Amino acid sequence: MRRLRATELPAEVGVLAHDGDGAGLLELWEGVDAVVLVDCVRSGERPGTIHRLDASSAPVASTPSHGSSHAISVADAIELARTLGRLPGRVVVYGIEGATLEAGAGLSEEVARALDGLVAAIRAEALTLRLA
Repeated sequence: MRRLRATELPAEVGVLAHDGDGAGLLELWEGVDAVVLVDCVRSGERPGTIHRLDASSAPVASTPSHGSSHAISVADAIELARTLGRLPGRVVVYGIEGATLEAGAGLSEEVARALDGLVAAIRAEALTLRLA
C-alpha cells in the first residue's frame, strides 16, 4: 500500500491498509461504488504470481483456511456482503502468491520483485473503475 500511495492517483481514490479480518471489510467499503482488494494467496502457483478476479457478479469460491490469520476470509466477506446486499457495484480482487504465509515472515525475493507489476496493475484498475 505504501508503494501505491506513492503513485499519482485521483483524489477520490482511497488507499487503505486493513488488518486482514474479512468481517471488517464490510464496514470499510460501506457506501463505496468500487473496491480493489489485495491479499496474499496460496494456490500452488509460483511465489510472486499475480492473480486477478472480478468478484462483482460471480461468487468467489472459499477454501478452508488452515491456520489463516483471517477470522473470516476475504472470499467469505465478499459472499457475506453479496448476501446482505452490501457488496459494492464493482469488486476486483488481486492476489499475490506468497512464498510463506507465516506471521512476520516478511516478503520473499519473488514477491518483492513482483510488487512493481502489482502496483501498476492496481493503479490501472483503479483508474479504469473510476472512469466506469
